[in-house]
Amino acid sequence: MKKNDGNWASSKWVFMAGAAALAGMAAFLLFSGKHNVEPVPAAEAPVAREMPSPGGSALTETRPVLPYSDFTGRVANAYRIAAEIPGAVDGLYCYCKCKENPMFRHKTLLTCYTNNHAADCDICMHEAEMAADLTKQGKTPKEIRVAVDDWYAKHPNL
Repeated sequence: MKKNDGNWASSKWVFMAGAAALAGMAAFLLFSGKHNVEPVPAAEAPVAREMPSPGGSALTETRPVLPYSDFTGRVANAYRIAAEIPGAVDGLYCYCKCKENPMFRHKTLLTCYTNNHAADCDICMHEAEMAADLTKQGKTPKEIRVAVDDWYAKHPNL
């Protein structure tokens, strides 16, 4: 039985076009994330400089926080908090687990505010709001860290 070469060639081109479209969509999804994060190989990762915070201790995250004027509502408030109390926010572990996620490689909660990550993350915003409230109560960055850690230990499924 002879193969119909016309249909086979046509099918081959349809398959190749479909594969190219699928590859294009995969590349788009991979490289068009809204978090403005570029993964850095561990060997090339910059070493954090010691930069004094308003509280006098060195910050782990040294990149600037995005301007809160770029956002509105609760998001703008969270970015404002991160800019105003970087020493307290920098001392917090981010419970959205972005530190463990190789896509982000965040150092502390403050890192979430150096890009658009926190704008879409309720956990990041909640932690910054907690830090602001506790700062208003006169708590130190260490006391704030203990309070946030305790809160998330009691609410692990958020």
